[in-house]
Amino acid sequence: MHLVVEQDYARYDEQDQAVWRFVVMQTHSRLLKTAHAAYGPGFEAVGIRPDRIARISEMNERLGELGWSAVCVDGFIPPRAFQAFQAASVLPIAADIRTSGHLTYTPAPDIIHEAAGHAPFLAEPSYARFLRRIGEVGRKAFASPHDQAMYEAIYTLSEVKEDPSSTPDTIARAEQAFAKLAKQSSSLSVSEAAKLARLYWWTVEYGLVGSVSSPKLYGAGLLSSIGEGHFCLSPEVQKLPLCAECVNVPYDITRAQPQLFVAEDFGALSDVLDDVTQGLSQTVGGLSGLRVAQESGELATLTLDCGLEVAGSVDQVLEQQGEPSLISLKNEVTVAEDGAVLSQVPRVQEMLLPLGYCEDGTPLCDLDTPAILRHVNHSGIFRLTTNSGITITGRIAQTIERSERVACLLLHDAYIRSSDAQLQQRTKLLPLVLATTIKSVSAGGPAGHEPPTQPSGQTVPKPHTLDEAQLEMLTLYQRALEAFNSLGGQKLSAACAAIIKRLDEAYPEDWLLRFNVLESLTKAGEDAALQGKLQHDLERLELRYAGREPIATGLAYVRALAQSTPAVQDTHDQEEHMQ
Repeated sequence: MHLVVEQDYARYDEQDQAVWRFVVMQTHSRLLKTAHAAYGPGFEAVGIRPDRIARISEMNERLGELGWSAVCVDGFIPPRAFQAFQAASVLPIAADIRTSGHLTYTPAPDIIHEAAGHAPFLAEPSYARFLRRIGEVGRKAFASPHDQAMYEAIYTLSEVKEDPSSTPDTIARAEQAFAKLAKQSSSLSVSEAAKLARLYWWTVEYGLVGSVSSPKLYGAGLLSSIGEGHFCLSPEVQKLPLCAECVNVPYDITRAQPQLFVAEDFGALSDVLDDVTQGLSQTVGGLSGLRVAQESGELATLTLDCGLEVAGSVDQVLEQQGEPSLISLKNEVTVAEDGAVLSQVPRVQEMLLPLGYCEDGTPLCDLDTPAILRHVNHSGIFRLTTNSGITITGRIAQTIERSERVACLLLHDAYIRSSDAQLQQRTKLLPLVLATTIKSVSAGGPAGHEPPTQPSGQTVPKPHTLDEAQLEMLTLYQRALEAFNSLGGQKLSAACAAIIKRLDEAYPEDWLLRFNVLESLTKAGEDAALQGKLQHDLERLELRYAGREPIATGLAYVRALAQSTPAVQDTHDQEEHMQ
C-alpha cells in the first residue's frame, strides 16, 4: 500500500498560513484555560507553533523524544491503516489545510486537526498509552461491508466539499449518498469496528476529562474547532460519565454533538477500553469469533492453542456441541507465528482446518512426533480421524514442532473430509495445523501476509487551482505579508489602506484578510483610524454572516492583543508574523 506522502511546505500560500494562524492562535489562547493542564506543555513539546503551519519533519524529531513519530498522509486513509499507525506509535498527519470557508469545522482531515488537535496530548503518558492500545484493538476489530461503504461515502463527501471546483450538484449527490447510508445504519447490527470507532470518537476526538460538572477538553475534534471547542462546555451539551456503554451511542459528523462523555482521568480511558475489548472476537475467540469473522468477509487471523496462527477469509464453519470442528479458509491462506508469516509453510488459496480431539481423546495440539508416526501405516500414508468424524490422509513431507509438540504437518496428496461430506478437499500440498481450540479471532493478517506500506513518492498539500478572483486575493495576502515584514509607520499604513480599498471595491464579503490586516496594524501600533474602520467592517460582516463565521472571536482576540502587545514589535516578531 502507498499511504505515506511527502509534505511540500512551499505549497502553502499566504492564505493557508492566515487560516492556520487564525484558527490555531484563537484556539490555543482559549485552550490554555479550558483544556486539560497537559495541553500547554504538550503543545510546545511536539514541535508546533501557533504562528505558522506545522512542519511534519520537525514534529517527527520532537515526537521521537516521546517515543512516537509522525508521517504525512494524503487526507482520509482506511480506518484500519490509521489504527495500525497509531498502534505502532506513529501519528499520521494529513497535510492539506482547510479552506477559509471551513474555518470553524472542516469535513476533511487537515493539518490543523491532525497536528494541533491530536499531537499535544501525546506528551501525556497515560493518554499516549491509551492511543496506542485503541489503535491495536481497533485494527483487529472486524468491520462490515456497510462500514466500508460508509468510509467511502465520507471520503467522497469530504473531498468534494473541500474541492473549490466542486459544483453544488456534485456536493448534493455526495451528501445524498452519505445520508442514505447513514439512514441504513440504524437498522443494521453494529460491527466491532463501528463500536471501536464510536469509542474513538467519544474519547480521542470529542473527549472531556475531569469532573462532569467542570470538565476539561482533550479530544482533537474539540481542540481544533473554534466553535465546538467553546460550545461544548455550555449547559446545552449534556455531559455523561465515560463508560463502555458509549459504544452504543452513534454520532453524526455533520453537526455539533448533543452530548459528550467525561473520563475521570486519562487512566480511566484504558479501563473503559478493557471493558469494551472483553466482548470482541480478538478476546473471545472460539465459535462466536469465527461467526463474526465469517459475517464480515474480511481477512482474519486465527490464533490457535498450538502456538501458530492461520490467516485467511473464513468461508464455512462446522461445529459440534457448540465448538468449531472444521473451518474452511479461502483467499491466500498463510500460517504464521508470533504475528509473522512462516516462510517454510507454503501459501495456499484455500485450506480446511480441523479442530478438537483425536478419536482416542488426545487433543490435536498435544500430538508429538511418536504419536504422529503411530498414525502412519506401512505404506507411508498418514491417516487421522477426529472425535467429530473429520478424516485426514496424506503423505508427510515435513513436520514443524513447537514445545515438543507437532504444530504443523505438510501433507502431500492430502484429503480432508467431514463425516457428512459437507466439507471436503483434495490438494497436492496441505499445511495441516494441529490445534484443539481457537484462542483469538482478529481482523487483518500477520506481518508478511500483505505488502508493507511504502512511501508513494507523492507530495501534499495538493496544488490549488485558482480562478482570477482567487488569484487576486492571494496577491493581496502576499502584499499584506510583505508590508508587515518590510514596512513600518506611514508606509505600512498606506500599503494596508490600499489593500483594504481593493477589498471594499471587489471583495466586500471577505473577512479573513481584513482581520489579518487589522491584526498586523494592531501589532505594529499603527493607524488607529484604519483599525477602527476594520473593526467596524468586521462587526458588519459578523451580522452579515449571522454568527456562522468566527469573526467575533477574532475581534476579541485583537482587543486582547491591543492590551498586551507593545506598540512596536521587534524585528524577530515581524519576521515570524504570518510565516
